[in-house]
Amino acid sequence: MKLTLGDESIWYLFIRYVLGLIMLVYGLVKILGLQFPSSISLYASQANELDGATLAWIFLGFSPWFSVLLGIVEFVTAILLLFKKTKLLGAVVLLPTLVTIVLINNAYGLETSLRIFTAVLLVMNLILIAPFYKKTLNIFKELILYQSTTKLSEVIINSVVVVLITFFIVYIFKRFL
Repeated sequence: MKLTLGDESIWYLFIRYVLGLIMLVYGLVKILGLQFPSSISLYASQANELDGATLAWIFLGFSPWFSVLLGIVEFVTAILLLFKKTKLLGAVVLLPTLVTIVLINNAYGLETSLRIFTAVLLVMNLILIAPFYKKTLNIFKELILYQSTTKLSEVIINSVVVVLITFFIVYIFKRFL
């Protein structure tokens, strides 16, 4: 007998809510500027004197607006995970974020317990995507293999517009943070 709540198993629902709530907390901590505080004295240190974990922490905390942006991505994906209709979107958008976090934690030698914890979060996210793997693969195939009939001039104009908007947003973030 399978325990279900609507069309979701209890375990799937449990994993979805646990991952969503954890990412909600991580997002809020970054938005509030609490995750990457570093002592100003660390910036005066020689890079070869610091371990990889400290260097990663300093690097990620150096730009307050980037930390806030990471927090917003984590916060929004967490909210999406908490609702049944947006769970897949939340899991798919969260996937590259978690992969990056796992890679950074392993590449820079953060504590073993943290590396295991973030790997577990990634596995939880993959479990959430697994029932929809065909739909997810079709979306990625459509994005990657799409044969565009777009003119080169349109691509250039759109690229310039995206770059200008991105610089404008970065400028605004820098002014207010």
